[in-house]
Amino acid sequence: MEGIANSFGVDGLLGKLNQICDGTETKGKYSFYHYNCVHGLGHGLMVVYENELFTSLDVCTRLDDEWEQESCYGGVYMENVMAETNPDHSTKYLKSDEPLYPCTAVEDKFKHSCYMMQTSHALVVVGQDYGKVFELCSTVGQHEATCYQSLGRDASGSTSSDIERTRALCMLGPSQAARENCIIGAVKDFISYHHNDQQARLFCRSLENSLKNTCDQTAIEYYRTF
Repeated sequence: MEGIANSFGVDGLLGKLNQICDGTETKGKYSFYHYNCVHGLGHGLMVVYENELFTSLDVCTRLDDEWEQESCYGGVYMENVMAETNPDHSTKYLKSDEPLYPCTAVEDKFKHSCYMMQTSHALVVVGQDYGKVFELCSTVGQHEATCYQSLGRDASGSTSSDIERTRALCMLGPSQAARENCIIGAVKDFISYHHNDQQARLFCRSLENSLKNTCDQTAIEYYRTF
């Protein structure tokens, strides 16, 4: 998607923005294929606009569909976080002294997708201390649950979806809500990583009953997108 977006260039991309992912809807509107295309488009915008995050987010809003806009925002934020370890793509929209920036600076409509990605950067800042990032997430008000879910994705991602290690990281959550939302983020990542629900179900079975039901229900609903 970065290559496709770059091939259109700044002027051509705006005119094609709402047609680029049309073909993926044949796999199912709002399916995983559809999501990956529009999410990838967000990455592409960051390439075309040279990692200007606010400009890229604004271009995402020109998509006709609100779900597509939100998916596009996620791609923008992921590209921004990835720039931290990518020597070819630098960014000025990450701060070591403010781990949750730029989520703290964007408009409210852009905050949900930001907090769903930003814990990856926060973990780098605090030396992969999940307890500290759980504390940071507890300060973000209405986006607290989203932040915990982002941390669950990181727990799964950093362990290659290892059941025992992912569970242990989520159990560092200081409250039931923190642990539950971490599990939600983790089990979704299990499904994305393995591209099936078998390991996700085993992950859910490893949990205490108070978390198992949430995990199972999330796995059922998320796997339907495949």
